[in-house]
Amino acid sequence: MFLKSLLVCLALSGTVATNAWAQFTSADIVGNYLVKGTDLDGTSYDGTVKITPDASGGVTVLWDDGSIGLGIIEGSKLYVGMVYEKRSIVMSMDIKPGGLISGKWIQRTYAGNGLEQWKR
Repeated sequence: MFLKSLLVCLALSGTVATNAWAQFTSADIVGNYLVKGTDLDGTSYDGTVKITPDASGGVTVLWDDGSIGLGIIEGSKLYVGMVYEKRSIVMSMDIKPGGLISGKWIQRTYAGNGLEQWKR
């Protein structure tokens, strides 16, 4: 019984480790997404975002309000930089299998974190 439990634990931890170290490329995340977000003041918002390959090797992120960001993928993380209302924004997003990208963002000179979830 102990051996069976140990094997199940090892198998589960291997699955978790594999997902934690997943390697994504821009080709994996290119597409259109529905956005659900929370602004710095706690209000919620919805929208869309389009991800396309960029000549830099990263990705261009285009929001439906016309905002444009440049992203770089590291393993299962997407980091996006952009300027909105003349203030820098940095996003740290987790890429998950099945077309889900989610994470938080900060905007220069504003307190707190915003949140966004993108779903294909």
